[in-house]
Amino acid sequence: MGERLRVAIAVAGLNVAFAPHSSAADAVPWLLYRDANPFVAASGLPFAPPSAAADAWRVDVVASASNTELAFDRGSEHLLSDGEFHEARIAVTHAFGDRWIARATIGAIAFDDGFLDGFIEDWHRAFGLDNGDRGHLASSGHVIAYDDGAGDRIALDRTLHAATPLLLDVAWRLPTGTHEWQLGATLKLPTTDASPLVDDRAVDASLWLAAQSTDATTRLPWGVRAGAMRRGDTELLPNRANDLVPFADATLGYVLRPGWDVAAQLQWHGALYDSAIPLLDDAATLALSSAWHAKAGWTLRAGLVEDAIAKHAQDVAFFLSLTL
Repeated sequence: MGERLRVAIAVAGLNVAFAPHSSAADAVPWLLYRDANPFVAASGLPFAPPSAAADAWRVDVVASASNTELAFDRGSEHLLSDGEFHEARIAVTHAFGDRWIARATIGAIAFDDGFLDGFIEDWHRAFGLDNGDRGHLASSGHVIAYDDGAGDRIALDRTLHAATPLLLDVAWRLPTGTHEWQLGATLKLPTTDASPLVDDRAVDASLWLAAQSTDATTRLPWGVRAGAMRRGDTELLPNRANDLVPFADATLGYVLRPGWDVAAQLQWHGALYDSAIPLLDDAATLALSSAWHAKAGWTLRAGLVEDAIAKHAQDVAFFLSLTL
């Protein structure tokens, strides 16, 4: 085989692997993310609706780091949250024809003082933003403590590595041309008793209705979803836990050119606890991301998440996801 022929074959292989591509499964830019506040993430609050082409498998791998440094005193309630959660998560999705779709999601999580504090503080100073409680809390850098003086208290004052709760999604799909409807349910099953701030040990069930684009040629892929979660018997602030929690999500993307998009995802949920502390109240998060879709079939997405309502969710989270 001549040298020129070998070079031509190698170039062709690179073109196949890295040329942009799109498919119905990529038509909606849902991010596998939810509020990273441990008082929320320990529950069964669902991730965004599952997506996959008919009869296809899909695997999503997500790595994220979320950082929070806040302190609250509201009447008899006191909460200190100072630390960083690192999470690696995998979700396996399968579509049964074009009518049914199922997904299983599980991961591993670590809690410590992290590495984002200095970066976030420098970022705020560079843009003239207030650092709030950052740099002013007398803590070890990896502590979460709540006490209401009436029997509900929780403390995590050590580094921690544990499994995340297992979430199972199943949905019935109704394709309608360029979009589809989904009527779905999500079940959360406990996996660890390492700390109620990782897994609250409840069995939670959610019902939801979603609509999302399936047209791979659209420049504005979108998705919306609304539902409610019924909580089981939780070990995390059980005297203040609300039994029913509504939630809603929306995502909108823009295709800059074939294979490259930017997207915004807004997620809201009602209060999981009856509390005057904002971090335990309803919350909204805004995720901004950009993705590259390779012709070989994988998608790489990166971005950041901010609390859309100040002090109601984690301060900031960074993520990187790979979809196969």
